[in-house]
Amino acid sequence: MPSSWRDRSRSRDEADVVIVGIAARGLAAAARRAGLRAIVLDLFGDDDTRELAVEAIPLRRLAGFAIDPEDLFEQLAIHAPDLPVVLGTGFEHMPEVVDRLAARFRLVGNGRAVLAALKEPEAFSRLLTTLSVPHPRIFAERAPAGIATLEKRSGGSGGWHVRPAAETRGAGWYLQERVAGRTVSALFLGNGHGARLLAFSEQWCAPADDAPFRYGGAVGPIRLFPAVERAVADALDRITGATGLVGLASADIVVDPGGERWSLIEINPRPGASLDVFDRPPLPPLLDLHFDACAGTLPELALLAPGPGVAARAAGILYAPAAVEMRLDALPGWVADRPPPGTRIEAGEPVCTVLAEGQDIHQARETLALRLDQFWRELIRAARKAAE
Repeated sequence: MPSSWRDRSRSRDEADVVIVGIAARGLAAAARRAGLRAIVLDLFGDDDTRELAVEAIPLRRLAGFAIDPEDLFEQLAIHAPDLPVVLGTGFEHMPEVVDRLAARFRLVGNGRAVLAALKEPEAFSRLLTTLSVPHPRIFAERAPAGIATLEKRSGGSGGWHVRPAAETRGAGWYLQERVAGRTVSALFLGNGHGARLLAFSEQWCAPADDAPFRYGGAVGPIRLFPAVERAVADALDRITGATGLVGLASADIVVDPGGERWSLIEINPRPGASLDVFDRPPLPPLLDLHFDACAGTLPELALLAPGPGVAARAAGILYAPAAVEMRLDALPGWVADRPPPGTRIEAGEPVCTVLAEGQDIHQARETLALRLDQFWRELIRAARKAAE
């Protein structure tokens, strides 16, 4: 719905929107930038999420950082029965839950039909073939001889579920042909009929022993060869028209080492991690654009390009190399997703998001790497001092 949907006669003490996700701080910050007062429901309840929200409500966590659907419905019924609801991460593998949400609440985003079209691997592959969009082959159970493949969980996110494999472990998993090249994310908007490409970012992995393709971070904006940019924009336009996708979304693509060919890996039909990179000037508030696109309106915006007045921004996830307890009271301004003091973080779990800027993407990534290392050292030092 357009930006004018807000009832400005509301008391300033009332909320405008409900945000739900596994970790919803990025969306909470986007709501603040858009001038919205948000109730936030997520699994972590980080300090900065609570500061950004009118109210932050913790959700019950199931195994593997999953949201308990029954607890979610109970909390929404109590705290936000008549407010618009925006979903972040955590729902791609639960289309039936999204269906129930859309039936009971004012969901602003994509419903079950779009999720089925984009996140069910065989249906998505057939769609891309029909639309002549380049993409890697998928296999239901076993890869043909000589074909390198990755096993993925249907509806999975964050890279935790991805590993090299020649056959699947069972139902709910599939194989995707492995494609070599540069991993790029395309931020775009859909209005159900067409798409508007907003920006490209480069992504990388933070490998772990049991998760070699775990998401590490993103930096942008970047540019690709003009012919590739046009091809990606055209593909997203056709996919949006074929599926009815609405709102803010991202497409993961791999660009070959020569930069002239590309493959579409997947589409995430919801606001995601690139909010930390792009929800800044010169782009307008991205959550406003999300509401507008869901109501059918796309902005007249040129593709964001590096250059004067456009800083390069990077956002990376710090994963704990070892178990640690949060004992730092004052955190640098470049740390987001701040765990409350006393929080115990197990080895391999995300600690926080670290942000950095630079004149170009290389400087931004160098600063980010230094800050990731610095913050972990400070965290360990504080934990040891508290234990003495």
